[in-house]
Amino acid sequence: MKTASGAFYVEIAPGVMVLDRSLPLTLSRADAVLFDVDGVLVEVSDSFRQVISLTVQFYFNRILDIPGRELLISAEETGHFKLAGRFNNDWELAKGAVAHGLLKLLSADGASPASTEKLRRIPPLVGDFAAEVKKRGGGLEEALRLVREKLPESSRGEFESRYKPELIKKIFMEHYAGERLCRPMYGFDPEYYTGPGLVEKEHDILHLSLIRKLAESGISFGILSGRIPEEADYLFRKSGLEKFLKPEFVITDDGTLPGKPDPAGLELLAGRMGFRAGIYVGDVPDDWTTVKNYRLQNPGGPPVACCMVQTGSTSTELMSGFYDESEVDYLAADVNYLLTAMAQGRQTHKKRT
Repeated sequence: MKTASGAFYVEIAPGVMVLDRSLPLTLSRADAVLFDVDGVLVEVSDSFRQVISLTVQFYFNRILDIPGRELLISAEETGHFKLAGRFNNDWELAKGAVAHGLLKLLSADGASPASTEKLRRIPPLVGDFAAEVKKRGGGLEEALRLVREKLPESSRGEFESRYKPELIKKIFMEHYAGERLCRPMYGFDPEYYTGPGLVEKEHDILHLSLIRKLAESGISFGILSGRIPEEADYLFRKSGLEKFLKPEFVITDDGTLPGKPDPAGLELLAGRMGFRAGIYVGDVPDDWTTVKNYRLQNPGGPPVACCMVQTGSTSTELMSGFYDESEVDYLAADVNYLLTAMAQGRQTHKKRT
């Protein structure tokens, strides 16, 4: 695969490619693997991305009384916000998508569209809006600033009255956890949605046998994820991964650290784990940017490479353009291909020594 600058991704093992340039470290040198969660360890195309889409639709249908069955934003289209950057927290992405919908609603030549079908077709379309947010640095704050700038002054007060971020978050949580898990996961009973949570549709990508094999060879494992602790704990218990993770090597969004792409979490993991060289496995642009920021701010620290996996729910078309532009260190079909290549490399190295 050729990149925009003329570099090539070259296959070094089944399902694993590397750029034909100098790398911060080789797979055989790494003594730690750090994982993002969504799209890396667990398949979330039928959970989080769908929850974003359903939350936005519910908000416009049921809270704002805009009828219509056509989705204002599809699960696949949420990838545009991921590419904009700084939307690592999915309920913030839902807030940004609602704000985008309100911009369209309140800019419709003074007339409220009769349905979500009509509203969906009013500019700016989701890809164009997210691209503008990306130019401004990404994230919810920039999305809201852009909406407020684009709205006529006479409509800004109405936007503030209709945009209710805590309600959006609550609706998101209820759709994700469902009636069974809402209280144990978030501490409240659902009010707006009482069906099964879409968390039930998640399934594991990671093969634990590979973790066990690498752990026996001296590899340590860490987590750096935008999931909140309760969501992550549920996943680790369900998958059995908790047996291979020291609690201090798990960093989730508990509100004490800035989120990705700020490298603070990666820096903390490097200090706690004491690894000589690590590989961070992610699936969206913020993961790659986190590693780059870590390198810039820690030139004397232990090196960290980034492997991007192609199992994230952001569309292959969107991500292929990102790979061309960004030239990440490693690309893997999924996390298991990477771990298999590491296990085989360590076995070969052991035989040689």
